[in-house]
Amino acid sequence: MTNRITSYFTLIIAFSLLLSSCENVKKTNQVALTIDFLTNEQYKFIKVDQDIKMAYLDIGNINDPIILLLHGEPNNSFVFRNIAPFLVKQNFRVIIPDLVGFGYSDKPKNPDIITYSNQTNWLNTFIDNLKLKDINLFAHDWGGMISLRIVAERQNLFSKVAVSYSYLFEGDEEIPDSFIGFINYAKNDSTFSPGNIMDWGTKIKLPDSIKEKYDSPFQQQSDYNFVRKFPSMIPSKTDDPEAILNKKLNKKLKSFTKPFITIWGNNQDLMWKGKDSLLQKNILGAQNQTHYILNSDHFIQEDKPDELTKILVAFFKEGS
Repeated sequence: MTNRITSYFTLIIAFSLLLSSCENVKKTNQVALTIDFLTNEQYKFIKVDQDIKMAYLDIGNINDPIILLLHGEPNNSFVFRNIAPFLVKQNFRVIIPDLVGFGYSDKPKNPDIITYSNQTNWLNTFIDNLKLKDINLFAHDWGGMISLRIVAERQNLFSKVAVSYSYLFEGDEEIPDSFIGFINYAKNDSTFSPGNIMDWGTKIKLPDSIKEKYDSPFQQQSDYNFVRKFPSMIPSKTDDPEAILNKKLNKKLKSFTKPFITIWGNNQDLMWKGKDSLLQKNILGAQNQTHYILNSDHFIQEDKPDELTKILVAFFKEGS
């Protein structure tokens, strides 16, 4: 009789623990759906260099597979507000940093440290300090141009890679007049506005409140140092040290055999036209994969968040 009572209470405790576990998962998903991208209250901060910290969101169960979402120019983690919560609901741990100089991350005033290689080093340090591995990566624009260098050098860290409007430029590519105009606008125009750029780069019309949110991280002139310089950091000459490095890394990237897909828009931007095809052709892991062209302009996170989310979920879950 005593053994029966003991077994009975053991079952009750086990069932209670199971209910508690389920409730915690439910709460995690509820938090994910109400994650606050509008303030820095839910952001964490991690040191990536002397006196430089990166802000990031870490959403979901720490034991779930990792998705690393990387933004580009001129935005920040806010661009994933309509995507990240639903990835968490699909049982992923989603990590979204703001690159140095963007969002809630530090914006150093020294313009001399704003380099392609420094951004690569900072992201490398971010990944190391968080001890990330088996990463499912989605990177857009500069997020991809930085992280593809890391994928090339540290292939063991990544399980799957999806990129949009990203490429390692070697300096011999034709830079269209439209992009040269964008470089000049970013460098020199007193009316420079990240919010306006986001609006120009989408097929939908962004509300003023959203454009203001993209402008809000830049409170003083020195805050704009990074966002104004990024367009001109794409190598345009073959003797640029960053171009020489990219050429070496493109050779390494070719040997990446894990699943790799491209997700582009159909906007026919001359700067990016055909770069997805080059990645598909050159990278072993991109061959025999399904690649995507959405009815979207440059910022697919704004134009097609639901479609992008479905693609990422299907890709990252496949074979898992």
